[in-house]
Amino acid sequence: MLKSNKRIIIVLFNILCASVIGLIAPDRVDSKIVTNVPADVSGEELKAVVIEDFEEATTGEKGWDIITEPKVLKGGDNEKTKMKNPVMLVELKLIPGYPNDMKVEEWSLTGLGKKKEKCLGAHFQFRYPGTNSIHIIAPPEKDWKDKTPAMSYNPATRLKEQERGLQLPGKAKGISLWVHGRGNPYDLEVWVKDFKGDTHILKCGSVNFIGWRPIKVYLPTYIPQSFESYPQTRVTKIVRLVLRAQISTAKEELSTETFFFFDQIKALSDTYEVNFDGSDLHKVFEGGSTSTTKEPDSGKK
Repeated sequence: MLKSNKRIIIVLFNILCASVIGLIAPDRVDSKIVTNVPADVSGEELKAVVIEDFEEATTGEKGWDIITEPKVLKGGDNEKTKMKNPVMLVELKLIPGYPNDMKVEEWSLTGLGKKKEKCLGAHFQFRYPGTNSIHIIAPPEKDWKDKTPAMSYNPATRLKEQERGLQLPGKAKGISLWVHGRGNPYDLEVWVKDFKGDTHILKCGSVNFIGWRPIKVYLPTYIPQSFESYPQTRVTKIVRLVLRAQISTAKEELSTETFFFFDQIKALSDTYEVNFDGSDLHKVFEGGSTSTTKEPDSGKK
């Protein structure tokens, strides 16, 4: 009888503690916006969504771009500069090729992944071994649904500008992409930027292998992707892929001609969004309209 009473007291104490923690730290609770149209089954729609297949992609100023660390010396046409340049060559191209094991999507939420013909290739060579890295920059940001340019407010210029980034649909849980390596000692990182403007580095690990291989990385729960107002889901985006040299390896391996190839970037995401009457009313204000109210008549003629 005494043991039963102790168990009851312990259970009641645990319930009380859970209630107190919920009151003290309510931000830890994954709450949903309450509307008059509740979710029919659940508040989650977990999907693997193709966000880039490189079939219609471009490179350069209006597409995927590439930079190096250390940077390429400018004015590298003369022989003296060429000899001092820490980067002997760097280029980014869309080329015919794909992993045979990669799935072709019969139906796609974004319309991507329905064919496999092209991939993105990076070709580079550093003059000196060391903490070298290749940064593959995402193209100018577009809305993942309707493919229109996505504008973000820049507090420095006080203007809305189109940043570079690849939007992740919904609340992303993980990211995957296909990587083709040639046995070069590099680590892969995926840099994502949250809606508050903070950049998070997701380490995918070594890509020192030969051939095509799918690589995945999970987004930590501390990256903010939602807000307690509509729309609840806030955009998180991939801003760059980084190949970072493994400096613990032999020096000669870090200064050789290097190739890497990438294909089909996917996001494992919860695409659920609350639904309510009038959820699209804000679109009236989009497109440069400054007022929907007619000016009052002054009475003068």
